[in-house]
Amino acid sequence: MLFNNLIDNINVICISGNGGNGKVHFTYKNKKIGKPDGGNGGNGGNIIFISDKNIFTLFNIKKIYKAYNGENGKNNCKTGKNGKNCIIKIPIGTKLIYIDKNKIKKINFNKNNIRKIILLGGNGGKGNYFYKKSNDQKTKKYTNGKKGINKNIKLILNIKVDIGIVGFPNTGKSTILSLLTNNKPNIDNYNFTTITPNLGIYNNYKKYNIIIMDLPAIIEKSYKGKGIGNKYLRHIKNYKLLLLVINYISIKDFIYQLITLKKELYKSNVKINKKKTIIILSKSDKLNKKLINIVSNFLKKNKYYYCFFSKKKKKLYLNLIKKINYFFKFK
Repeated sequence: MLFNNLIDNINVICISGNGGNGKVHFTYKNKKIGKPDGGNGGNGGNIIFISDKNIFTLFNIKKIYKAYNGENGKNNCKTGKNGKNCIIKIPIGTKLIYIDKNKIKKINFNKNNIRKIILLGGNGGKGNYFYKKSNDQKTKKYTNGKKGINKNIKLILNIKVDIGIVGFPNTGKSTILSLLTNNKPNIDNYNFTTITPNLGIYNNYKKYNIIIMDLPAIIEKSYKGKGIGNKYLRHIKNYKLLLLVINYISIKDFIYQLITLKKELYKSNVKINKKKTIIILSKSDKLNKKLINIVSNFLKKNKYYYCFFSKKKKKLYLNLIKKINYFFKFK
């Protein structure tokens, strides 16, 4: 399963419902006005956020959310119905930031099924039955419902990524993601095909979701803001497995890419752990045996986990699956 168009930062306007107005009404007996029986208004609906483990991006979040208003009070002392709540489902790892009583408030949804009422609906107004007194049986006093609350809320998503795919432009990152997730992200032979991360669910293990993120390409000086790859690196700081994808034509080119990727990740506070990293040597069907042997010896000597890969050779793809499954201890 693949989720394109990752949105990890968005502003939304949330408006809770207005309370219904109280009712002014009297009973009638024999065409004569009787006692007050105007009911109270219903409360306005609340704005509620819930974290959902089946949502992975803010892509479907709307710009504006509004809860329903409470109904006005009714005759016979009946209270109007409360307004329907507005429930907004968000991914685990979302942080809400908004202003509450002149203070910045932050709420982290770091577990599944966290439910928070962020904005209360307005209280319903009181009908004239509420204001009835023994010495005032004809009161017409009532109150209107209170208005709902209108706030701008910022949502920032930090995704818990299990497998991060990182590499230079045109190294085959998106192809690898498509094979691991059985889906087709946008793949073309030009720089920065991936301009926002693609998220996928690893399709070789069904017991729980293994989230894979294919990041936009890293280039030299990405950590200084060059290109777009460093913008999303914060999502893989706590990765379980990192796939460094390298497509090279010479040993010099290989070493340059490896050193540059390590440097760019380090400068972006993503520290490479050799025990949690697989170097994928992509498009290996185009390499000669001499170059393959030189690179293999280099990686073995420096104690890196690695594998050669080509989408044209099923054996190499299955070898990658085998290494990933071994890492996660899947059978």
